[in-house]
Amino acid sequence: MNDLVNAAPGRRPPLLEVIAERRDTDPCDVACEAMPAHVAGDLTSRDETWLHEHTRVCTYCANELRRYDKLDALLSTIGGTCDQAWSPPPLALPRRAHVWYTRVDSPIGELILAATAEGLREVDFAKESSDEAFVARMRQVGADVSHAARSDDAEPAVRQHLERAARELEEYFGGRRSRFDIPLDWGPMPPFQRAVLEATAAVPFGHVDTYAGIARRIGKPKATRAVGNALGRNPIPVIVPCHRVIRSDATLGGYTGGLGIKQHLLRHEGVTIS
Repeated sequence: MNDLVNAAPGRRPPLLEVIAERRDTDPCDVACEAMPAHVAGDLTSRDETWLHEHTRVCTYCANELRRYDKLDALLSTIGGTCDQAWSPPPLALPRRAHVWYTRVDSPIGELILAATAEGLREVDFAKESSDEAFVARMRQVGADVSHAARSDDAEPAVRQHLERAARELEEYFGGRRSRFDIPLDWGPMPPFQRAVLEATAAVPFGHVDTYAGIARRIGKPKATRAVGNALGRNPIPVIVPCHRVIRSDATLGGYTGGLGIKQHLLRHEGVTIS
């Protein structure tokens, strides 16, 4: 959701309530991205009203807004006690992440594994993604990309993460592993999506939860649709087991890799869903 920062000069960005109602947008992402503007006093009265209405029904965003307001109050207090003029620190642009990737075989088809020095960043279904498409997508989200087998500059930690992820997936599909221990790098992920994926990662092997159940787990019982959208953007499927999340009517729901793969993974774990 970049509408707030990417509006053309002289043009007012869309109202927050308009952005939040788009099908592919999570209202919590809209609220969190609007909070710095709230602190700076740059929101219109209508956007302020929407933000406060949203935080009245969303515990997660209400907590985030309180943190912003406390920080604003603290900075105002500090500023009021300073007699001398001061200059802000120089702007530090975020460092681009460097991602290395490789391909591995699996019973559900070839997979692309991508990692940084911090941990596993991506698992892609290679049937749906060529190397060129994968590299282009990663660059769009601000990452430099290298093929681990064709590059000598990958850090030892990166190679260890890729090897460990491949080994744990082989053990999982071989029936010798029921949980993954590979460190994960969530990257520049919106807070709502990360909360959804962390709750999903806690669903045990051989069990299922529902989209509504995950919404309740993260304290947002009305966010069932947003949970589905967040899971549809899960960058680390299989290891973050979004295949274990189904509809409340006990039907499969959706899956990025296709329902055939979702059924295969559930059957592998001893779960049968009609």
